[in-house]
Amino acid sequence: MPSPRDQDEDVNLSIYVRVVSSIFIVSAITAFAFTVARLLNPYLFYEKDLEGTDLIVHYLISGMMVVASVIGVVNSAVMLSRSQQARGVTVWLLLDSLFEGARVVYAFVSAAVLHGTGMLLRYELALTLIQYLLDSYVYCQMILRH
Repeated sequence: MPSPRDQDEDVNLSIYVRVVSSIFIVSAITAFAFTVARLLNPYLFYEKDLEGTDLIVHYLISGMMVVASVIGVVNSAVMLSRSQQARGVTVWLLLDSLFEGARVVYAFVSAAVLHGTGMLLRYELALTLIQYLLDSYVYCQMILRH
């Protein structure tokens, strides 16, 4: 029979998983919104017109980010509605780390490779950095608690 302390820890972990899931959902929705804005209005993110391979890279990396963002939202939304068993938490954290990795690649390619210097790019990069640091912190805390 589990002790009352173990039951309290299970409740605390369950609440913490829900909080972290909510934070991850906000990050994924933000990434999705910026990516869709980039697809609809690339001139807000790039001061020069994209042509040839730059245009192909733009659509490829934006498409990857749309898919990764949708997976991130669905993944964390599923965690909000399920019981937080060990295997489910591990898969959730692995999928979220893939989303974060895709977001870093997306930010690097859009800023460095495509020479993005538009007005919205600066805001996107700043918000991406803040969210990445917050997500990494709660991700590490989740691993330590799990």
